[in-house]
Amino acid sequence: MGLLLGLIIPTLTILIPLIILIWIGRKKNRIERTDFGLAILGCFLVGLIVPIVATFLSARGLAYKFEPDDPKCVTGAGVFIFFGYLINLIGIPVAGIALFPPKQSIKKLE
Repeated sequence: MGLLLGLIIPTLTILIPLIILIWIGRKKNRIERTDFGLAILGCFLVGLIVPIVATFLSARGLAYKFEPDDPKCVTGAGVFIFFGYLINLIGIPVAGIALFPPKQSIKKLE
């Protein structure tokens, strides 16, 4: 249970905004450019909150089996703040640029 709460769930929590953005961008029925821009902005804003949540989840998971009087060292949970912001601040704009819908071409009637 400690590994699940300390490592797996926080890692998946960090990747949620990036997974959602890729899922929206890969849909068969392409969405409009403005809607996709709003999706990028929404995922970016969620990506600012998610690393903090992942850090708290990891700290709870690392301190799971400690007794009340034991010293608790959950220094490793701080890694999720750094890597969470790194993944979300770099990964979301790169995925947004890669998946941005092309401009619709309008055919002229002759």
